[in-house]
Amino acid sequence: MVQRHRSRRLHYDFRLEVGGALASWAVPRGPTLDPKARRTAVQVDDHPLEYLDFEGIIPQGQYGGGDVIVWDRGTWTHAGTDDPAAAIAAGEIHVDLCGAKLGGRFALVRRGHGDQWLLVHKNDEHAVPGWDPEDHPLSVRSGRTNEEIAAAPPAMWQSGVPAAYAEVRLAAGDWTAPTPDELAALDALGRKGDWQLGDRRLALTNLDKVLFPARGPRPRVTKRELIRYVARIGPCMLPYLAGRPVNMHRYPDGVDRGGFWHKQIPEHAPDWLVRWHNPEADPGETECYLVPDGVASLVWLANFGAVELHPWTSRLPEVHQPSWALIDIDPGSRSGFDDVLVLARLYRTALAHLGVDAAPKVTGQRGVQIWIPVAPGYSFADTRGWVEKISRAVDHIVP
Repeated sequence: MVQRHRSRRLHYDFRLEVGGALASWAVPRGPTLDPKARRTAVQVDDHPLEYLDFEGIIPQGQYGGGDVIVWDRGTWTHAGTDDPAAAIAAGEIHVDLCGAKLGGRFALVRRGHGDQWLLVHKNDEHAVPGWDPEDHPLSVRSGRTNEEIAAAPPAMWQSGVPAAYAEVRLAAGDWTAPTPDELAALDALGRKGDWQLGDRRLALTNLDKVLFPARGPRPRVTKRELIRYVARIGPCMLPYLAGRPVNMHRYPDGVDRGGFWHKQIPEHAPDWLVRWHNPEADPGETECYLVPDGVASLVWLANFGAVELHPWTSRLPEVHQPSWALIDIDPGSRSGFDDVLVLARLYRTALAHLGVDAAPKVTGQRGVQIWIPVAPGYSFADTRGWVEKISRAVDHIVP
């Protein structure tokens, strides 16, 4: 596999699967079919096999930060040795490649005793004089360029975390609502059981537990009914949750028993759930968050008793670039909800005067939040500036 990688400078990562890992060289000018060309190749650390098909971005500040495409891939066989690992250790290996772009025999030869190597193509039937990899810029996986991947990355790679969880899917999962047959299968389950939702099998538990007790004319709501509801409205929820780490407020024994915050994704969670590891977490802080990507992940959260989902105001991969600003209005010791409504209406009038879109959100307690999306063509700093200006005006009106 060869990746075209734009980090501090453009280069190509030439990788061979050897002994359960990817032996790797960075080739600044890229591999070529030109037999007269001599390409410098810098040997780097082996990469895990999970990296074999990665295409997306590596966050800036991490090892290799930049955008990556799968520029070529295929199979290879070693020539002149039965022990490729030993050949690499000795400083010379000859390989026959069969890829979408690269073919024929290549030789990798170490120069001296360091990490500097030469990559050359033999003058065989696959040789093409003057062949330049930059004339063939598209990914063999997606047909996209590095620029297109950078603009809409399908995935993110996190350095320094277990390889099994290093790739974070950024593209949407299955947002399809359950079919009538799938809902009927949920209704037919006993107190617990496996529910097939699309291509995901979810282990559901305590389905008859009452999470919302009856109040007046409103009937009680069981966990089964909450899961059913979440699955049906999931496609409407996901535009506001997808790609965002979430903080869970769980009520596993029902909302009348009190809840608690739960941010860390548990170890028993299924592997298919999208995880994001916060590289800036201090000791004792949440290190690994769940990132909803489809209806099945919302159902898993409901089964986990996460009645409230609190998404970050930023979306991966740019966690320091919020796409929402929010104004949090809570009553004080000498004020009540009527005062909250007065302030909320003042904000509504001021935002409308500026032509800024906003929407109210009840918090589940005694306050109101006003959520303001960052408008196209503006930055979060612009939006924050408007909010601060409006807040000063409101404080002057209602001290």
